[in-house]
Amino acid sequence: MDLIDRYLAAVGRHLPTTLQSDVVDELSANLRSEAEGMAQRLGRPLEAADQEQILKPHGHPWLMASRYQPQQQLVGPALYPYYRQALVMVLFWVVLPMTLIGGALAAIYAQDSGQAWGRALGAAWSGAIYSVGIVTIVFAILDSQQVRITALDQWQPSKLPDPQDGRAVPRSESLFSLIANLTFLMIWIDLIRVPQLATWGGDEVQFVPSAVWSAVHMPIIVTVLVTIATSFVDLMRPWRTALFSLLRIANALAFAAIVVVVLRAQHWIDVVAPGVLHDRATRGDYWINQSIEWGLFVVLAITLFEASHEMWQLLVARRGRRV
Repeated sequence: MDLIDRYLAAVGRHLPTTLQSDVVDELSANLRSEAEGMAQRLGRPLEAADQEQILKPHGHPWLMASRYQPQQQLVGPALYPYYRQALVMVLFWVVLPMTLIGGALAAIYAQDSGQAWGRALGAAWSGAIYSVGIVTIVFAILDSQQVRITALDQWQPSKLPDPQDGRAVPRSESLFSLIANLTFLMIWIDLIRVPQLATWGGDEVQFVPSAVWSAVHMPIIVTVLVTIATSFVDLMRPWRTALFSLLRIANALAFAAIVVVVLRAQHWIDVVAPGVLHDRATRGDYWINQSIEWGLFVVLAITLFEASHEMWQLLVARRGRRV
């Protein structure tokens, strides 16, 4: 694959799905025409250095794609690509951590998780308004003063990634995985407290976890953190490389091994109740542990399916690359 193909693929990654085909086709025709003209002038096929000379004046793929995006008048075309990226960085590096950290701190003092998340989301909403407002004001001032940002002027076409080294990952999938795993992690490390006591007929009943949960406590934290990290990277860069696919497969298999260890314990919760509730506690103990067993088998099946699906996607990508 030559540099022009890699450039077109890189431009397409920064475009909305509805625009990718038309824009890439138009740009491809222009670049191929320039390449043919240069090849005729040189009297030989173009080398990588020749293709760089063609691509360099067109600008970084991000800037090229931004020329086809709807523009806003408050921030002009020259700064608008940087403005959009600054907003994304603020939302994901400021507002999202504010929500999660705020939720964790609120969960420590709040009486229930709903109240904690309500406070955290309120703080995040206020932070988002202030952050977006500040970024917009800064870029509006820069645009009014005709300040030019030159950070991407020194980009090198030869360093563009090969599109066949990765595959597209929907941002909705990454966002769901990020939120779900962060919520689970906060519950697992007891930042969001789950009530452990219940009453039957006015008598207190306690559900005591078995020792296996302590044994797998830290391994589960590690696997969940890896999933959170890879989901965050997929969210910021929505195409997954072979290295990240292998990392997710290994992490899924590690989590599956943890589930197998938990399953082998065969008993996961002890129901402790006063003697007058012994029979009811025994039945409750049986059905609670039976439900946990079924749930663990479902989790194991889903985890193995995700690992198999990721492996299949990786093999399909590699087969396509050889073709």
